[in-house]
Amino acid sequence: MPRLAFFRGTITFAALVVPLLHQAQTPSTQPTFRLGVNVVQVDVSVLDDQRRPVRGLTAADFTVLEDGKPRPVAVFNPIEIEEHPSRVDGVASWVRDVTPEVTTNDVRPEGRLVVIMFDWSIRPEDQGLARKIAAAAVDELGPGDLAAVVFTSAFSNAGIPQNFTSDRARLLAAIDRPFAFALVEPCGILSDPRNHNCVMLKDPEGYESGGCLCGLCVLDAIGRVADAVRDVPGRRKSVLFIGSYFRASESLDGPTSLREVRRPKDPASAIVGPPADRRGYCSAQLQGAREKMVRATSLANLTVDVLDPVGIETPSNSPMGGGLTGQLERRDGLAVLADLTGGRAVINTNAPETHVAELFAESHSYYLLGFPPADPTPNGRFHKIEVKVDRRGVSIHTRAGYYAGETRAAGSKPTVVSPDASAAVDGILPRTDVPLRVNVAPFALPGRPESAVAIVLNVPQPPSAGKSEPVKVLAAAFDRNGRSVASEQQTVGVTSQSPAGGNTTYEVLSRLVLAPGRYEIRVGLDAGRDQRASVYTYVDVPDFTRQPLSLSGIALAVSPAVGAAPADAFKDILPVVPTAQREIARTGRATVFLHVYQDAKAAALPATVTARLTDTADHVVFDKVTELAAVRFTNHAADYLLEIPVERLAGGEYLLTIEAAQSERVARRGLRFTVRQP
Repeated sequence: MPRLAFFRGTITFAALVVPLLHQAQTPSTQPTFRLGVNVVQVDVSVLDDQRRPVRGLTAADFTVLEDGKPRPVAVFNPIEIEEHPSRVDGVASWVRDVTPEVTTNDVRPEGRLVVIMFDWSIRPEDQGLARKIAAAAVDELGPGDLAAVVFTSAFSNAGIPQNFTSDRARLLAAIDRPFAFALVEPCGILSDPRNHNCVMLKDPEGYESGGCLCGLCVLDAIGRVADAVRDVPGRRKSVLFIGSYFRASESLDGPTSLREVRRPKDPASAIVGPPADRRGYCSAQLQGAREKMVRATSLANLTVDVLDPVGIETPSNSPMGGGLTGQLERRDGLAVLADLTGGRAVINTNAPETHVAELFAESHSYYLLGFPPADPTPNGRFHKIEVKVDRRGVSIHTRAGYYAGETRAAGSKPTVVSPDASAAVDGILPRTDVPLRVNVAPFALPGRPESAVAIVLNVPQPPSAGKSEPVKVLAAAFDRNGRSVASEQQTVGVTSQSPAGGNTTYEVLSRLVLAPGRYEIRVGLDAGRDQRASVYTYVDVPDFTRQPLSLSGIALAVSPAVGAAPADAFKDILPVVPTAQREIARTGRATVFLHVYQDAKAAALPATVTARLTDTADHVVFDKVTELAAVRFTNHAADYLLEIPVERLAGGEYLLTIEAAQSERVARRGLRFTVRQP
């Protein structure tokens, strides 16, 4: 076991920023990777005339052109993405559906980056189908895929975005969370003259909308997503655009003819009048934004697939008022958005969610190619890429080019202000120089509305022959808008007690004080010698003081213990030292601790806590009920301690569920762990 020495206190980085996809953001990884020589990486999809992946190609089948000149293929790797795991008879559903609360940075280099994008144009009556489409996409995710949920207009949509994660429960929670939808044009003599069905979109062209002026927010959102994922190597990238309207173009006459018969703008709802009322204004803006989006998606090799949540369009349900011309223009506009990026449009069907599997099937197989650049100088110049395949009747999808040595889009700002932290916690994907595991758990702070989030970083230590080496650990929290709200940096000295070597593990304990809300937690490690790594996870901080019944996070302590520093990091909130280790020997001990909370302004009531262990065959192997009397709740919080009977368990994986109940109120937490045979 390593000996840990806590060297330094905390430093707050108020300006630390990690981008989310609905804000301006930039890629942070190099567009090249190193394999003996500088190599440009290109992912290539080859589809037949039915848009099915073409498998079995070799390096000899590909020709790569840089600026029109052939380059040798130095790296060739066919990629097969594992399909989403299906439920298996005899295996408990939790094995597939319950995400471990310990997160690792063991992110596969291949897989998909999928952005589920809800558009401003979704009407209230279309929200059910829109959510079905998004849920179907989550269900199709494979083991190596990451997905995010974003909105095209922060003004029109009050939804909370979700950054990239493989946690299905978090993605579904973001999809199911209430968010605002498009306004519907009211009927009346002064309404839009196209409004024959009273369910027409209000201001579909964006002449009055401050949230999506001229419809530019859609192009802008897709372009920003493309910029964010552009230089993430080795992954297929796609946007699933869920919306009922896309403004493809506008005549130079502009909205004048409509303005002559429409009612005056309501000052309470019309955020923007001029300059959108000027003839040709939106045309010029749309042309520039469309060109920018197409360039960004081409550079990122980002495909936009469009799925219409309206269903089969009829005069009575049409978002464009019911006229035949409006219906055709609407569907043509959605098809244009897909065509601009080489995607598909699923339109005019009552079951668009059933087509999601077909869209995912296109990226089950692709190829990673690498070629040495003709000019390795990192001068920021743009170089065009073209890939050809020695097969007839196929279509090829790949990035349109790369910038030599450029790490950010022109005119963008760095995503991390602190130079010390930038290498550790920046980027869409975590760094993997060192394998990391992290566990985060919220605990109420007595007398305060904020909570303490306990963060445990688990780090393997290579043999060091008794040397003491300091490592830096940065833990930072970001709100739903990507703003840094809290951070802590520590320096820990790690000394191996075994000069003979042998891998050991140590843990660094951090804590962040956060208000109730949902946060992304990023933890970075700088172990020197160019050994930097990071791991990303999420935490929901409840409002413990106001909820009638709630549970803290679960703290797991094991014996023999893992060396941890600073050892007293959580002494005021926990009677145990938690670990992120989730493999427990049958000869060891495992203790679980959590707090049960009640409303701080209500009288304390008794509660019942049930702990249940379930194996992978869905058999309950342990069940214990504990009664918490009202007097156990000091300051409206009661301690709960459980000794897991690991000596009685067979080797394998288990789910521990802890449920507190009080009349009809229920609060629940879960923990996955593995029992290791001696």
